[in-house]
Amino acid sequence: MKTKTLILSTSAVLTALSSGYTVSLQNFNAGDATAVPIVDNTGTPIPAGGGFIGAGTFATAPTSVTESRDITLFGSGLNGFSNGLVGPDGVLAGFFSNSFSDPIPEGTTTPPVGERLYVVMGNGATLADSTQFAILDTGQTFGTENAAGSGGLDVILTSSSLNPEALAVGTVLESYDYTGVATFDEAIQLAPIPEPSTSLLAALAGLGLVARRRR
Repeated sequence: MKTKTLILSTSAVLTALSSGYTVSLQNFNAGDATAVPIVDNTGTPIPAGGGFIGAGTFATAPTSVTESRDITLFGSGLNGFSNGLVGPDGVLAGFFSNSFSDPIPEGTTTPPVGERLYVVMGNGATLADSTQFAILDTGQTFGTENAAGSGGLDVILTSSSLNPEALAVGTVLESYDYTGVATFDEAIQLAPIPEPSTSLLAALAGLGLVARRRR
């Protein structure tokens, strides 16, 4: 199975439901080959039933993996990689189809209305348990329900529109080989949060450079 036109349907598809405003997330299109698997920092796809996926806002635009847990999540729903893409070997991992709902009545002007929508993907069962992350900047902002109580906003990223700048955190891999079973044009790889010792060494190295310059 070779992906040609790839859809990162990391569709944060905000659709209109009777329950209010709904954010729907999906990274495969109708179960066909136009998909973008999510993989950890070793290149292993996040298994179905594992991982974390959520949507929401940040107080300021995130620039590093250490800020991943600062997201204010939107709505209630299932936060795991709950759906797989069916391939020649059965169910392929690294795919999700989720939705999160909350009321945002018409006329609301307080957050998240007007704030940028981000999608956070992690390798743990929860946001707090995850140690590797990718953050997708959808380029869209939250709105409100209409007079009928429904809201709508679609975000569908294809291989032609997805670029490294769309990921505030994480890496876009090209020509990702799924264990010899399928080759995808792209995949999103999670970035690990640095170990405390690594961060400390980096900080000490920086202080050492400053000290040397002052002598």
